[in-house]
Amino acid sequence: MAGLGDFASALSSAGGAVSSLFGAKGARESGASYDEAAGFALRNRDIARQATAIKQAQDERNIFKTIGKQRAQIGEAGFAESGTALDLLADSASQGALTKALTTEQGVIAENSYAEQAAQFSGLSASARSSATGQEFGGVLSLAAAGLSGYSALGGSAGIAALFSSAGSGEILDAGITAVAVA
Repeated sequence: MAGLGDFASALSSAGGAVSSLFGAKGARESGASYDEAAGFALRNRDIARQATAIKQAQDERNIFKTIGKQRAQIGEAGFAESGTALDLLADSASQGALTKALTTEQGVIAENSYAEQAAQFSGLSASARSSATGQEFGGVLSLAAAGLSGYSALGGSAGIAALFSSAGSGEILDAGITAVAVA
């Protein structure tokens, strides 16, 4: 039978396997967290889109009110919608269009920001799941190596056969380290 060092190596490989398998579980859970974060980012994108639509409607209403008030004031003063009055109305309409355009652009920026965030979280999720798969595979390989090292440390099939045949005589050898009497 092999020595204590071979058996310690087998235990170390088994410990590495357990570590890899638990690491894989953690990576999978991280992937699920990233998926959840991506979902929140997509919902935020939709909220930003709705908020932009509401703000655009408010802007349109304010523009309509401003131009309507100016028209009423022009009419009250007895002026025609020409010359300076027309310039004033055109300026208000132009300012309103700029306000609407700015609101639209700000909304698109917010939506794109959330969409980009969702894409980043989705990428992190895929990466975590890929890492989990690699850790699981590595854990299985480490476990197989631990089994082979343990098999070798016990002296192969002959050592295992000797181990169990000595159990019939009342003793079990634990990896060639000590003998324990079985009652």
